[in-house]
Amino acid sequence: MKLIDLSVPLSPAVKEPLPPSITYHSHEEGAVQGAQILGIEKEAFRDGKAWGTETVTANTHAGTHVDAPWHYGETSEGKPTRTIDEMPLEWFYGDDVLFDFSSHPPGYEISSKDLKQQLKEMDYTLKPYDT
Repeated sequence: MKLIDLSVPLSPAVKEPLPPSITYHSHEEGAVQGAQILGIEKEAFRDGKAWGTETVTANTHAGTHVDAPWHYGETSEGKPTRTIDEMPLEWFYGDDVLFDFSSHPPGYEISSKDLKQQLKEMDYTLKPYDT
Protein backbone atom coordinates (compact mmCIF):
# COMPACT_ATOMS: atom_id res chain seq x y z
CA MET A 1 0.00 0.00 0.00
CA LYS A 2 1.37 3.43 -0.94
CA LEU A 3 0.83 6.11 1.72
CA ILE A 4 0.65 9.79 0.82
CA ASP A 5 1.32 12.19 3.68
CA LEU A 6 -1.00 15.18 3.41
CA SER A 7 0.02 16.70 6.72
CA VAL A 8 1.57 20.11 7.25
CA PRO A 9 4.39 20.62 9.74
CA LEU A 10 3.92 22.00 13.23
CA SER A 11 5.71 25.32 13.05
CA PRO A 12 5.38 28.76 14.61
CA ALA A 13 5.82 30.13 11.07
CA VAL A 14 2.61 28.54 9.75
CA LYS A 15 -0.23 31.03 9.31
CA GLU A 16 -2.70 29.88 11.95
CA PRO A 17 -4.83 31.71 14.51
CA LEU A 18 -3.17 29.70 17.31
CA PRO A 19 0.28 28.65 16.03
CA PRO A 20 2.33 26.22 18.12
CA SER A 21 5.46 27.27 19.95
CA ILE A 22 8.60 25.16 19.86
CA THR A 23 11.45 25.59 22.33
CA TYR A 24 14.69 23.83 21.42
CA HIS A 25 16.82 22.47 24.27
CA SER A 26 20.54 21.97 23.69
CA HIS A 27 22.54 18.79 24.10
CA GLU A 28 24.20 20.38 27.12
CA GLU A 29 20.74 20.87 28.68
CA GLY A 30 20.03 17.22 27.84
CA ALA A 31 23.10 16.19 29.85
CA VAL A 32 21.84 18.15 32.87
CA GLN A 33 18.41 16.57 32.50
CA GLY A 34 19.86 13.10 31.98
CA ALA A 35 22.12 13.46 35.02
CA GLN A 36 19.11 14.40 37.17
CA ILE A 37 17.01 11.50 35.87
CA LEU A 38 19.79 8.91 36.19
CA GLY A 39 21.37 10.26 39.38
CA ILE A 40 24.79 10.74 37.80
CA GLU A 41 27.09 13.65 36.99
CA LYS A 42 26.51 15.42 33.66
CA GLU A 43 30.20 14.83 32.89
CA ALA A 44 29.36 11.12 32.59
CA PHE A 45 28.02 11.98 29.15
CA ARG A 46 30.63 12.33 26.40
CA ASP A 47 31.68 15.97 26.10
CA GLY A 48 29.02 16.83 28.72
CA LYS A 49 26.31 16.44 26.06
CA ALA A 50 23.32 14.11 25.83
CA TRP A 51 20.05 14.31 23.94
CA GLY A 52 18.68 17.44 22.31
CA THR A 53 14.95 17.87 22.75
CA GLU A 54 12.10 20.15 21.81
CA THR A 55 9.19 21.31 23.92
CA VAL A 56 6.12 21.72 21.73
CA THR A 57 3.11 23.62 23.00
CA ALA A 58 0.19 23.32 20.64
CA ASN A 59 -3.55 23.70 20.55
CA THR A 60 -5.41 20.71 19.09
CA HIS A 61 -6.18 22.89 16.05
CA ALA A 62 -2.51 23.35 15.20
CA GLY A 63 -1.27 21.77 11.98
CA THR A 64 -3.05 18.93 10.25
CA HIS A 65 -5.66 17.51 12.56
CA VAL A 66 -9.01 15.80 12.89
CA ASP A 67 -11.72 17.15 15.16
CA ALA A 68 -12.99 14.32 17.32
CA PRO A 69 -16.71 14.28 18.18
CA TRP A 70 -15.79 15.49 21.70
CA HIS A 71 -14.65 18.79 20.13
CA TYR A 72 -18.26 19.62 19.26
CA GLY A 73 -19.93 18.62 22.50
CA GLU A 74 -19.92 16.32 25.50
CA THR A 75 -22.72 14.05 24.28
CA SER A 76 -24.21 12.81 21.04
CA GLU A 77 -27.39 10.76 20.80
CA GLY A 78 -27.46 10.68 24.62
CA LYS A 79 -24.01 9.07 24.92
CA PRO A 80 -20.62 10.59 25.78
CA THR A 81 -18.77 11.69 22.65
CA ARG A 82 -15.47 10.09 21.75
CA THR A 83 -12.09 11.75 22.11
CA ILE A 84 -9.51 11.38 19.34
CA ASP A 85 -7.75 8.48 21.06
CA GLU A 86 -11.05 6.57 21.01
CA MET A 87 -11.55 6.89 17.24
CA PRO A 88 -10.91 3.76 15.12
CA LEU A 89 -7.57 4.07 13.31
CA GLU A 90 -9.02 2.58 10.11
CA TRP A 91 -11.19 5.70 9.74
CA PHE A 92 -8.05 7.68 8.97
CA TYR A 93 -6.66 5.84 5.96
CA GLY A 94 -8.03 4.20 2.85
CA ASP A 95 -8.49 4.56 -0.86
CA ASP A 96 -8.31 8.06 -2.23
CA VAL A 97 -10.18 10.15 -4.73
CA LEU A 98 -8.56 13.25 -6.24
CA PHE A 99 -10.83 16.21 -6.90
CA ASP A 100 -9.31 18.86 -9.19
CA PHE A 101 -10.76 22.34 -8.81
CA SER A 102 -7.71 24.17 -10.13
CA SER A 103 -9.75 25.60 -13.02
CA HIS A 104 -11.97 27.53 -10.59
CA PRO A 105 -11.04 31.03 -9.41
CA PRO A 106 -9.63 31.65 -5.91
CA GLY A 107 -12.42 31.81 -3.36
CA TYR A 108 -14.76 29.54 -5.32
CA GLU A 109 -17.03 27.65 -2.92
CA ILE A 110 -17.08 23.96 -3.78
CA SER A 111 -20.56 22.46 -3.49
CA SER A 112 -21.78 18.90 -3.09
CA LYS A 113 -23.06 19.22 -6.67
CA ASP A 114 -19.47 19.91 -7.82
CA LEU A 115 -18.20 16.84 -5.96
CA LYS A 116 -20.94 14.61 -7.36
CA GLN A 117 -20.26 15.90 -10.88
CA GLN A 118 -16.55 15.08 -10.67
CA LEU A 119 -17.34 11.63 -9.25
CA LYS A 120 -19.67 11.05 -12.19
CA GLU A 121 -16.97 12.17 -14.64
CA MET A 122 -14.52 9.74 -12.98
CA ASP A 123 -17.13 6.97 -13.16
CA TYR A 124 -16.63 6.52 -9.41
CA THR A 125 -19.33 4.58 -7.59
CA LEU A 126 -19.96 5.63 -4.02
CA LYS A 127 -19.77 2.81 -1.50
CA PRO A 128 -22.28 2.76 1.39
CA TYR A 129 -19.70 4.20 3.82
CA ASP A 130 -18.85 7.03 1.39
CA THR A 131 -22.18 8.81 1.77
